[in-house]
Amino acid sequence: MELRPLNDSHADLLLSLQRQDDVWEFVGTLPDPAERERHHLFAVTEGPVSLGFAGLLKSHATDADDYELVCAMRSEVQTRGMAKQACQLVLDWAFSTGKLERVIACIDDNNEPARAIAAKLGMTELGPQRPGRSIYVVYRDPH
Repeated sequence: MELRPLNDSHADLLLSLQRQDDVWEFVGTLPDPAERERHHLFAVTEGPVSLGFAGLLKSHATDADDYELVCAMRSEVQTRGMAKQACQLVLDWAFSTGKLERVIACIDDNNEPARAIAAKLGMTELGPQRPGRSIYVVYRDPH
């Protein structure tokens, strides 16, 4: 599995993901291509096959200057651990290449799969963002 910068060639992938009920329900509308320079978004691929997208969106969920981890995978690969692996690749990029100090995730309280992935990634709950949604955080390892 690898991350490739998201670009216009991934339009079909993004369209297919937006049509998935679980993506629409938990991720919402995907970032506008005109705003890509504000974010760090990647197509998640395995060989020539695009599996989904993952990355970091400039977030307004906290008062800090945070980036929020997002991930959306095609239905057929969701139960194979691909989302966790993609999120880990994004976090590795965030802390090494991106030099971020921390990354947050805003997760619906009823999205158990995302909450489980956050725990596996070492994220801890900061608290509620708004009713039904909580903020999780992971910090760069200082070593």
